[in-house]
Amino acid sequence: MKRLLNSLIISTLLLIGMPVAQANTLITLSAPTTRLADGRFINNELALSVAPTGKFGELVNNPGRGVRTWVVDPAFIEEVLELADGYVYLDENGDEVSVEQYEIAQQWFNLFVLRSRNDQLVATAYGAPALGYLKRYAPGELAVYNQLAKLRLETLMGRAVSALGSQVNNSGNPALVARNSYTPMRKTIRVVNSIVTIKEVEDLRLGIAKTLNPQLKKDDAVAITKSYFNAIKEAQNKIRVSPGNYTITTPAYDLPVTVINDFAQEVSVDLEITTTNSRVVVGSVPRITIDANSQTQIKVPLDVIASGETVLRLQLVTPKGGELGEVERIPLRLAVISPITTWFTTGMAIILLLAAVIQSVRRVRKRKENA
Repeated sequence: MKRLLNSLIISTLLLIGMPVAQANTLITLSAPTTRLADGRFINNELALSVAPTGKFGELVNNPGRGVRTWVVDPAFIEEVLELADGYVYLDENGDEVSVEQYEIAQQWFNLFVLRSRNDQLVATAYGAPALGYLKRYAPGELAVYNQLAKLRLETLMGRAVSALGSQVNNSGNPALVARNSYTPMRKTIRVVNSIVTIKEVEDLRLGIAKTLNPQLKKDDAVAITKSYFNAIKEAQNKIRVSPGNYTITTPAYDLPVTVINDFAQEVSVDLEITTTNSRVVVGSVPRITIDANSQTQIKVPLDVIASGETVLRLQLVTPKGGELGEVERIPLRLAVISPITTWFTTGMAIILLLAAVIQSVRRVRKRKENA
């Protein structure tokens, strides 16, 4: 009887035009990345997905009625916008295909902004990585992914985004290659990011989160993870010590060492120096500041103890002690005569000179006597 009464009430409201509460609609805009660290796409799936007949094209064109909440991965939106001005993708044979312009991507984004203007927006962790994995192995980095995802989505949409907490594609584990590579990549790029804060470095730090998306196909995960591993290695090498090979012939010597900064930001680093033996003593070096896209030469004070060969090991470190890149090894050939040897050689030279003078005097006297 109660069910019948409720049905009659709803029917009556519909007949007289009074609104009935509509259910909430949850719309998710997220997909595993198909973009390499160098900007190329491993296939053309993303472009097809935002076309009017694609999965995300249909979602934005027909989002449904009622109260809507959009759960959005900002990494996904950024990749869509990368398509707009032209992009490169790899075909089935691995050959590059260039698309000069893809206006559909910009049109899709503009429509998304329009459709969602009165709706709630919630950001996922950047790249929608495996939540359980990160909570266990890198909770601090997960907090960074959440924080930067919120900021980036707000910048893209031009308005406030709801507090984080919703997550998509986070069930299951990331691919094995991603799990094996994640920790060394994370540690390396965090050290670089501690002194270089430009977007280029931040993109790499966020990008490795995309490799942890559990929905990423195995072959795609291998290619994308490898690309980020190489890109991070190149990034840390942008701050480096120039190699050299020196012969030192004086007991005290200021060794010229060149430090290079290929980032578009000024950096400050320290230089730790050790030697392979005790033939040379190294003095302290003050903190080094290198302008953006430049190099500077410093002087490393050396005191040579004995002749022979040694190797200087130079390690760049951040002001907080994080090691930057690999150790640079500079061989030294020490060809320095010790003070004792110098005094002995000088003394012998003086004695020989005096002997020669005395001998000459005697010869002169002898000639005079015989004259």
